[in-house]
Amino acid sequence: MKKVFILANPSSGKKQAEKYAKSAKELYEKKGWQVTIKITQEKADISRFTKEACENEFDILIVLGGDGTVSELVNVLKNVKHKPTIGIVPTGTVNNIAQGLGMNTDPEKAVDELIKGSQKTIDVGEINDQLFVSSISAGSIPATVWKVSKEQKEKLGPLAYFIEGLKSLNDNEPYSVEIRLDNQEPIEIDLSLLVVGVSNSIFGIDYFFDNAHYDDKKLHLFCVKQTNLGKQFVTFSRVLTNNEVTSEDNIAFSTTFEQASFQLKQGKTNVALDGEKGPTFPLTVKIHPHFVNFLVPA
Repeated sequence: MKKVFILANPSSGKKQAEKYAKSAKELYEKKGWQVTIKITQEKADISRFTKEACENEFDILIVLGGDGTVSELVNVLKNVKHKPTIGIVPTGTVNNIAQGLGMNTDPEKAVDELIKGSQKTIDVGEINDQLFVSSISAGSIPATVWKVSKEQKEKLGPLAYFIEGLKSLNDNEPYSVEIRLDNQEPIEIDLSLLVVGVSNSIFGIDYFFDNAHYDDKKLHLFCVKQTNLGKQFVTFSRVLTNNEVTSEDNIAFSTTFEQASFQLKQGKTNVALDGEKGPTFPLTVKIHPHFVNFLVPA
């Protein structure tokens, strides 16, 4: 008999995770599968329950939560012998990971997609020994991602990030960064925004990286150079509203890489990692090709 482990984060999104967990349980039990449900009470429970699912060799691990919950779960998989196939019922605010995998962001429809879905082996990124499944980013706008309160997320959804992001432009300070991509010579540049993504979906924008895929064995870099406030406003507005993510006057640029280092020339700052507060510079970033299996729409 196949086994399904369902892990639900009740504080995620609109706090409907437990409801959808029961729906998924009923559907899998109708197929004759053995189903276990665990509800997290604190962040440490995500890792604890994931280890339990791996140690007991569950076939599928369904997670109900947002990008931060999925990222926390995947980090456990670095040190286990058995990796269950992961399925996501997106109940977070932005759900970049689910969007990048082509999942429906309506949790009820996502449950149905998982039952009928197929497996896809995906890449993940690593930053300073910590895995990420969607993106890392630095700059005034990404800094707002992990500062937006739970109340703002629940009330405004993705709009909370947009509002706070544009407000932050007044306080925007350039990052003088030394970047070394693969075996190329390092370059030093003043940036307002630095984004590294695993897939196409970033900041809730479906095609932020037009040609990116979860199995292309590459990480994707997007940078916005430091410029005046007016040009920054136009560029960031384009980024956040899914219009132009590159500019005609060479303000923004993008490329791909497999391994890179990012050294901040002065000061200290954190990056945002899959929607949560991440590590500080200096950063060592690399790709782990075909790291884990996810369920995707058939």
